[in-house]
Amino acid sequence: MSDDVPLQLPRYVFRRANGSFRYKRNVPERLRPLIGKATLYRQLGDSYREAMQALPLVHARIEALLNDEANKSARERSLEIIRGALGDEVAEMVLAETVPEYSPIEDALNELGKDLHKQKMPTEVVQQVYTGKLKPDVLTLAMTLDQYEAYKSDTPKAAREIGQRVERLRTDMKSVFGKQKLKYTPLTDITRQDANDLRDHLLSRVSANSAVRMLGVVRTAINHVIVEHSLTIPNVFTNLKIKGAGASKHDRLPLTDSQLTLLEPAFSGDAIAWALYVTLRDTGARVSEISGLRVKDCDLVAKCLDISPTPWRSLKTTNSQRSV
Repeated sequence: MSDDVPLQLPRYVFRRANGSFRYKRNVPERLRPLIGKATLYRQLGDSYREAMQALPLVHARIEALLNDEANKSARERSLEIIRGALGDEVAEMVLAETVPEYSPIEDALNELGKDLHKQKMPTEVVQQVYTGKLKPDVLTLAMTLDQYEAYKSDTPKAAREIGQRVERLRTDMKSVFGKQKLKYTPLTDITRQDANDLRDHLLSRVSANSAVRMLGVVRTAINHVIVEHSLTIPNVFTNLKIKGAGASKHDRLPLTDSQLTLLEPAFSGDAIAWALYVTLRDTGARVSEISGLRVKDCDLVAKCLDISPTPWRSLKTTNSQRSV
């Protein structure tokens, strides 16, 4: 590549007064409180050749920073802020925990932390930048939902279903708790009052039974991370009191014995209808599961039915595949 400098430099590339080149990128206003800077600079090199060789990687890293910022943990964001403000070398020293005490680098980190505090950055980020000591990522409600969603997404269909439920919950939680609390407050600091606040918010827009189902996802997600991370914390979403929850005229409840007695004459006159009725009655399976059975699904020796998906009938959930 030639060192001849063209009249039109690539986007975001500027030539400094000393002849060197650097990358300059304005941070979108919505991300400035998160990143802690209005403009990002990166040195590209002393010559045009060096600058063009460094540009693709620098641009990719800046793009990743801006695109992923909303999803970063406090630890990740702290490191990115240090890297952007004080350079790669300082960031690597912080990562390796080798920042010398009472050094100019420590002073620079202290000053950067003070600036972030003035900009009302999250406390977890300010503390890590100020001290130059990164903390392990703290388990939060946002991380809890993410981990539960990943655990349940074992098939494309399951991923789509749980993804939709979790996304609706994220929206409701942001309305109740705010983005900062959802993403940064430790799960151990979430209280029973927080759970009640989410319950009340849900009841203001959905039925009591829908609120029960949605809160059930939160409760199960927290139970999942409690087990996976060997936590010894209570699940504040357990046994929430929800007025109006229970059976309604729209619920499909099990048939009572008296209802079964009334139904029998309607099916007893036809052999096929009677076989379907008896199978449904004695197995508790769904209508589509029984009506879609194949001959090979019926094990006469073991006296059981193999309920599994077929080309003409899928199952409601992965756990619906079973023998009865």
